[in-house]
Amino acid sequence: MHIRLLLTLAAVGGLSSCSGSSGPAESAPFKAEEIRTAERTVVAALESNDPTAWVYLYTEDAVLLEPGSAPVEGRQALLEMARAMPPLSSVVIAPIRTEGHGNLAYTYGSAAWVNGRPPNTADTTKVRVVMVWRKEADGVWRIAQEVFTPENAGQ
Repeated sequence: MHIRLLLTLAAVGGLSSCSGSSGPAESAPFKAEEIRTAERTVVAALESNDPTAWVYLYTEDAVLLEPGSAPVEGRQALLEMARAMPPLSSVVIAPIRTEGHGNLAYTYGSAAWVNGRPPNTADTTKVRVVMVWRKEADGVWRIAQEVFTPENAGQ
């Protein structure tokens, strides 16, 4: 059932045809720990002094969907978004479910971050998140699609 959902996400998102290269072998066993490592890398990049560091952990054709905003599509648009964002601190990605097969995976969970850095911090943002990961030809797992919604939405 979970693999069917993953494959449906890939088909709907066009992920299987986004890259001209074949990437890693489809028969390689999926290792969830590789996604945990990628998540830790994303957290470190979001908290770094380089406001654009996290963008390179997304695929060139990535799509980011957040409530009340138009989709952010492609690395160039993500770079523009990153340059306009306030710095983040105390970033947490808390996966609840991770499934994968071959060079595609998805994670459902929650995330939180503090807007700003001490001593100039603002509110804390808490969201539910679905991230679709793609292991690219260089062997790096990158986020191909991300959707998040406020944790308290609908309550």
